[in-house]
Amino acid sequence: MSAGTTTFDGILLDTSFIIRLLKTDDPLHPNTKAWFRWLLDHKVPMHLSTISISEFCVKGSFDQLPLRNVRVLPFNWQHAQRAGEFTGILLDQRKDEERAVVINDIKLLAQADVEARISHFLTKDRKLNAKVDLLTKAGVRLNASILDLNTPMADVLGQFNFPD
Repeated sequence: MSAGTTTFDGILLDTSFIIRLLKTDDPLHPNTKAWFRWLLDHKVPMHLSTISISEFCVKGSFDQLPLRNVRVLPFNWQHAQRAGEFTGILLDQRKDEERAVVINDIKLLAQADVEARISHFLTKDRKLNAKVDLLTKAGVRLNASILDLNTPMADVLGQFNFPD
């Protein structure tokens, strides 16, 4: 699916997306709902990682998840290998002796990067952009683009945002 000059082959939804979609009093709920509706209307495959499912289930219930509208993406060894590579690069750039813990955001980024059917990763996490910048400076060319849930969907797609 294409919107302006952006082509959406598939999109990986971050845990933050699911939380804001279900939490109607969240300031980002209207933007999240707009994205969800647009993606459904344009038949863009939405993927939800098993990592995000586990994060959501810390405070939410599995039966709350919109699973009929998304494709569950298991975390596999290819994703693990790429996440390890990303973490190694990030730790090398930090130059500290901190234990190498692969955080979930890097695992999700690795999934989006490895899966050819995913062209975008939609997240609220602005800190991820700093990590992506560090990876890019180290020569990593990501196969998926990051979309910031903090930016109105209409701005990203270059569309007018008319009220419902």
